[in-house]
Amino acid sequence: MAGRTNVYNLAKTCEAVNAQEGFRATLVTTDQESDSQAFFHKMAIHNSFGIISLKVTNTVSKYNSQSWYEIIAFLAVNLSLMWFILKSMRAFDVVYFRDESLSPAALFAKAILRKKVFFEIHSVLESKSRQILNIAATRSVDGVIAISSGLKRYYEKSNKNILISLCSAAEDSWFDYSRNKEDFRKELRLPIKAYLIGYTGVVGANPNDDYYELDDIVKSLKILPEEVICVVVGELNANADWLRQVARGCGVEDRLMILQWQERSMIPKYLQAFDIILIPKRKKDLVGDSPAKMFPALASRRPIIGGRTECIEEVLTDGVDSIIVEQNNPEGWAKAIQKIYENNDFAKKLSDQAWLTKDKYTWEKRGTAIAEFIRQTTW
Repeated sequence: MAGRTNVYNLAKTCEAVNAQEGFRATLVTTDQESDSQAFFHKMAIHNSFGIISLKVTNTVSKYNSQSWYEIIAFLAVNLSLMWFILKSMRAFDVVYFRDESLSPAALFAKAILRKKVFFEIHSVLESKSRQILNIAATRSVDGVIAISSGLKRYYEKSNKNILISLCSAAEDSWFDYSRNKEDFRKELRLPIKAYLIGYTGVVGANPNDDYYELDDIVKSLKILPEEVICVVVGELNANADWLRQVARGCGVEDRLMILQWQERSMIPKYLQAFDIILIPKRKKDLVGDSPAKMFPALASRRPIIGGRTECIEEVLTDGVDSIIVEQNNPEGWAKAIQKIYENNDFAKKLSDQAWLTKDKYTWEKRGTAIAEFIRQTTW
């Protein structure tokens, strides 16, 4: 069941689980109906599965940020899902959801219809009302899928039946390894001769009012050679203005390029245009903040630098497939960047090993693990 979720993650998970023997996955969305083939193309779905649209919500509504609208949507979504589940109860055995706002409908399926229910948990939320839903869901469902070890430890007091399954994987079909770095820079209108350190992803605040520590990276430019330029891809509605202010305060505004949010399929082109890929941690460093951007970075054949935090180090290994900054501050980032900048052989070694690390994290392996977890819990 999908409400306000990471649609790409859920769609690829459906595809992967649907490929397992004895499983047939259907994606139920409360949003408006759209062209399924266009959706599959956009999400890089190679083997289609069933999609049912309940036409209750509208993700492009101008009222989405309004509190009154969220309350109405919450009630409408759960009531419509309950009605759908009741009408379709003979057509499915398991309910799988990953949005805490859908907890009432999911728990209706378990308590009233006696269906097996699984919850994919992505966070510990600072919003008390939403975290209450998180806790209620983890306590009540048959199994929990946690996207990090930290989340597993946190929620084990609510439910002992927890599988760790990291939240994403690289989509190989979006990478073109026949082209060189300069080709991508020409296409994307990036500086050809500069040394580009790049970040792709969320620039503004998330629902926990938390930011990635991009400001430390911008501040590190003062210490680095002049040819080093930082490229940030992901601005929406001027939500990167705070970072521009940081750059102006440091006198490095001419060495910071901030680009608009891009379709997911475009991101590999930017990654392959960079000299170094940056994966900072969030400022609040809350339990479970596992950046999905790590996985395409591993497939990019570019050296990676990650922030020092458990969820990043759960995937990346310092000195093996990446550099983990010694300290999460401008000096720490500058030192790590300089280490790769000065040693091409070391950069290639990291990139080659990252290519091997990516094979640990595939959608196929995720689908197999989740399907086996469900099978062991229900059969």
